[in-house]
Amino acid sequence: MRRTLTLLTAGLAAALIAALVVVAVPAEGAPNGGGPGDPLLLSRVNQAGPMTVLKTNGGFRILAKNPARPPLMIYTPDSMPPLDVSSTAKVENLNVDMLDGLDSTAFVRGTDLVAAYAGGEQTVEVDDLGGVVRSVSLTPPGAGTVIVHSTAHVLVDTAGDGVTCSIITGEIPDSSYGQVWSSTSTSGLREGQLAGTRGFTVTGRGPFTANLYCDISSGLSDEARIWNSALTAIFIPNP
Repeated sequence: MRRTLTLLTAGLAAALIAALVVVAVPAEGAPNGGGPGDPLLLSRVNQAGPMTVLKTNGGFRILAKNPARPPLMIYTPDSMPPLDVSSTAKVENLNVDMLDGLDSTAFVRGTDLVAAYAGGEQTVEVDDLGGVVRSVSLTPPGAGTVIVHSTAHVLVDTAGDGVTCSIITGEIPDSSYGQVWSSTSTSGLREGQLAGTRGFTVTGRGPFTANLYCDISSGLSDEARIWNSALTAIFIPNP
């Protein structure tokens, strides 16, 4: 009886030890870790069909030791974003706030640009009293600067004559911004081309109109011809 009890006790102890070894140590060479409901196994590929949710008040931290490998690697199909977060708060050292050391307010957004063009075949005769030969208008959405560029072809009938054109916002010429073309020939009809650019500060409180004003600046001609003139206006908002 004693011998039988001793053998039974020894057999139960051996079975318990074997069971503990099987539970604590995965089979050698096993490619995967546990499945649904099993604990997370390190250095193993863990597989689970349902979503795994980790709830913790202490957070989750990864301390990387190998400088040659990134501490977090996420592999997804090209059509799937690698992360999905619920907060809109900025993440230190992750959000891109600067481009070449400049904040986004230093750049002009494409939706803020407004442009207008006026041009085409047109012939206008001007004399020494001058007149508006072309106009362009736009409505700025806010405060900023309107850059206006002009071009025009000129024809005079007397040698040595000259023509002045100015980009203005009214009907009174501004000679300080004049574009001057002067003929130096001593005979025959003379033609040339004028071009200029001027900027205007605007508040965005109403439509903006720029005029190309031309007149005869020198010589003996009674009039000159301006044809194929053009005006381009571009609004640039304040940073």
